[in-house]
Amino acid sequence: MANAAPLATYQHGHHASVVASHARRSAEVDAAFFLPYLQPGMRLIDIGCGPGSITLGLARRVAPAAALGIDASADVIATARTLLATANVPNLSFEAGNLFAPRFEAGSFDAIFVHQVLQHLQQPVRALEHLKTLLAPGGVLGVRDVDWGSTTFFPENAGLRRFLDLYYALARHNGGEPNAGRFLRHWARSAGLEVIATTTSAQSYAGGVHARDWAETWVGRTLSSNIAQKSLELGLASRSDLESIAASWRAWGEDPDALFCFANTEIVVRAR
Repeated sequence: MANAAPLATYQHGHHASVVASHARRSAEVDAAFFLPYLQPGMRLIDIGCGPGSITLGLARRVAPAAALGIDASADVIATARTLLATANVPNLSFEAGNLFAPRFEAGSFDAIFVHQVLQHLQQPVRALEHLKTLLAPGGVLGVRDVDWGSTTFFPENAGLRRFLDLYYALARHNGGEPNAGRFLRHWARSAGLEVIATTTSAQSYAGGVHARDWAETWVGRTLSSNIAQKSLELGLASRSDLESIAASWRAWGEDPDALFCFANTEIVVRAR
């Protein structure tokens, strides 16, 4: 599409620490708000599907209709396709694709799922306007995005504060919106969409293995992912800064009272 809205830089990239974390997501948890709107026979697309673990659950809900996961990264699509060898879900497929220039005609889908994508876009309203054209009459669109401004953690940790400041600085530079969750209703209505449901869900990591696992994924992202590379490239942090932040994540994760939580906002839209 010649007038398509551009993607901002995907803040996290596809480092192994990112993909492994995303692969732990599931439809039952991360798309729970959307599942009641799905029925067998609905043609579905999951946009920004990553390693495909959510798409897998969605595909089972709409079988025997086709379910497709698309992602801009060919590498992560290759990872997603490994699911096809072990999961008995013949209606599921994956392909590399651009949200703004897909190969599909208007009205191609009865259900569209978009998880943690709009926060990375420079023009989320235009994205939603485009997705509206892909929905068949009566179709449903489910969107979920984090609101980093809702983040709280314990115990207080200067390194984690520094990390959040860095995360915001990168997001702003890339043209994204780290507080996307609070804007979802506004963006949808601005795109001329009818929001039929709005919910929120908290995500938390507390003590023991849960806190340590959450800390380690952010250690990996801080030191080796796109977050590290862009922070260094833009002069937002030095290597020693990143190492200090990573050490703070590890210290937080080992604290028996550790708590980290934030809220996601979820909306469901019905096509007229």
